[in-house]
Amino acid sequence: MPVYARARRAKEKKINKKKVATYIILSVIFLAIIYVISSNKLWEIKNNPNQEGNNDDIVQNNAEEVIVEEKKDEISDVEIPDKMGNYEVLGQLVIEKIDVTKNILNISENASLKLSVAKLYGPNVNESGNFCISGHNWNNMLKRLSEMQVGDTFYVINRETKAKVNYKIYNMYTCVPEDLSCLDQNNDGKREVTLITCNPGGLTRLICKAREI
Repeated sequence: MPVYARARRAKEKKINKKKVATYIILSVIFLAIIYVISSNKLWEIKNNPNQEGNNDDIVQNNAEEVIVEEKKDEISDVEIPDKMGNYEVLGQLVIEKIDVTKNILNISENASLKLSVAKLYGPNVNESGNFCISGHNWNNMLKRLSEMQVGDTFYVINRETKAKVNYKIYNMYTCVPEDLSCLDQNNDGKREVTLITCNPGGLTRLICKAREI
């Protein structure tokens, strides 16, 4: 074998040995990095045994808060009939200050108003809009409505969902029967309730307007 060929082979072997050594060194460094990262992770879990489940706990807690938020205004033990006479019952009006607890009937007319208060106009119970309720100025109806003041509260329960919404009075006034402005639905999509009854003598109407709180 010529001298130059042996020299070339020796050089190639030397280069190959360097490549192998470099590969081994890089492999060792890589494995060392993996070991350090794993060791740190195990140390964190050991010293914080609850850390691994924290995210699940947060999700679960948030879900529980949502459920509580949805259910906190439900009244499961209230008893509201489906009908009174020939009229469907939509819900219940409760004004604790003047001892009023009345089922809200679906149609406001002479026959229904002899039984209870009734829906006069507006959306369904506790939906966005101005839900208008009328009732006679009788002892067992809305006779004491005039005792209510701005800032007083009452609530309305939806019969089907048992959901309760609280309302605070923001305006009370008297008007003639021909003035129907109290039925206005231009309220920016908020939930409102308007209570309507006669003043003594029946010549004017007492209007009580309330907004969800």
